[in-house]
Amino acid sequence: MKKDLLLFIAAFMLMISPSLAETKLDFMTVDRLTYRYYEEQKWDSVIVVGKQALHEDIDFFYLRVRMGIAYFEKKEYFPATVHLRKAREFNSGDPLVADYLYRAYLYTNRNEEARVLRAAIPAEERKPLDTKSGFLESVHFESGYTFSSGNSPDNLSTLTQRDSIYGEQDLYGNSLYENLGLTMKISNRVSLSVAYNYLNFAKTKYFQYGLVEDQLTGISDSSWGKSYHYQFPRVLHDTSVSYNVRQNEVHLEAIIALGGGFRIMPAIHWIYDSYALTDSRFRFDTVRDTASYTSANDTYHTFPFVRKSYSFEQKDTAYSNWVASLTVTKELGIFNLGLSGSWSNLNGMTQIQAGLSLTYYPLGNLNFYGTTAITGFSQDKIYRLLLSQVLGVKATRWMWLEGNFYYGDYTNANIFNGSVVYNNSDMIDYRAGASMVFMVGRHIQLSLMYQYFRKESQQLFYIRPRNPGAGENPQNPKIKNNPYNTNTLIGGITWKL
Repeated sequence: MKKDLLLFIAAFMLMISPSLAETKLDFMTVDRLTYRYYEEQKWDSVIVVGKQALHEDIDFFYLRVRMGIAYFEKKEYFPATVHLRKAREFNSGDPLVADYLYRAYLYTNRNEEARVLRAAIPAEERKPLDTKSGFLESVHFESGYTFSSGNSPDNLSTLTQRDSIYGEQDLYGNSLYENLGLTMKISNRVSLSVAYNYLNFAKTKYFQYGLVEDQLTGISDSSWGKSYHYQFPRVLHDTSVSYNVRQNEVHLEAIIALGGGFRIMPAIHWIYDSYALTDSRFRFDTVRDTASYTSANDTYHTFPFVRKSYSFEQKDTAYSNWVASLTVTKELGIFNLGLSGSWSNLNGMTQIQAGLSLTYYPLGNLNFYGTTAITGFSQDKIYRLLLSQVLGVKATRWMWLEGNFYYGDYTNANIFNGSVVYNNSDMIDYRAGASMVFMVGRHIQLSLMYQYFRKESQQLFYIRPRNPGAGENPQNPKIKNNPYNTNTLIGGITWKL
């Protein structure tokens, strides 16, 4: 009875003390307290005593087992894995520890670590573990449609500007997106994901140009013949050409569990674009037209002037681009630190990215999580800083909600280890989105995503030449950015085998 009272007093002091260092423990007290609270399933008490013991450099197999199981029973699976892994360092042959650690890995989507653990357990002791382990792990398909406000901007009527002679704008309309992905087990430590993407962008290229044109306004008769009268007004012309950009992509990514909480994920992304490129051709010719007619000798008199014109030609164009990326992550309890980098050659330029991300699980599980990332981007000696924030929560037993915000110009940048590449020509101001994930049984997962982009298209125009009568070509190109937005809905289904 006296010993029980002393144990109770010691545990009570631990829980109410403002400083863990104020109460000293010894091995016997820690062992008795944690065992008693473990048997009584007082998981918070096990954790409080265990933290104090570790703080005082008291560490042993059963302490880690009890702390790991306490966190597991509280559904805090990330800290549970920390203590259960440490327990296996003391005794790797305990099947109870292996069972809890295996399930903690599965509940935190660390399938590679779960497979490595399973392979290390003798066959006769694998009964409590999930023994299913096939080559094909999951199949994913999703499709989406983007509604764009950019195809008919309000400023097309003034495309050439007040003091310019020519303007053009290449605008993105609506688009279609489809994705098919497979995840495969290569070995216990290695998984490979293969994804094929297809995108079809409806685009329109607008041209507007002003030309000084010759117009016959009348013919007057006289005693000697006829006079022809002309005006040379500046006439504004509009031309539009609709076409489609078809983009095919293949993304390969390996996930390699190195042990010690480290993962390395190399990836490569191939992009193939094909479309009909429209070019404008400017030309001027010196021509002659009738100025007068003399009836006495039946002779027409002409005068020279410069006639200008534009022509438009289309030709099929196709090219390939590449993105190579690498991400390394390290688990740190409820935190996951990531370092990433990539190289790409998009749209005739070279891009280099380097980023740092921190993923955190405040509740110790997947019920609430967030990722904060910062990325440095360079392209032809132009540097940008890209920021992103993701927050997710388990709203019900079968549904997760997630929100995200990406700030900065992500044009020609990539995210998610190169799996998403923003290689269109328009500037991105920011992106915001939300998604819902529904669990339908053990093997089916449905998703619905919404994405909003604020973008800017480029309007190109040329200032009038100083001496238009000399037939000079348009000079002094200028660029103006015009804002628009897109709204995207994507639905997906994942089959986990």
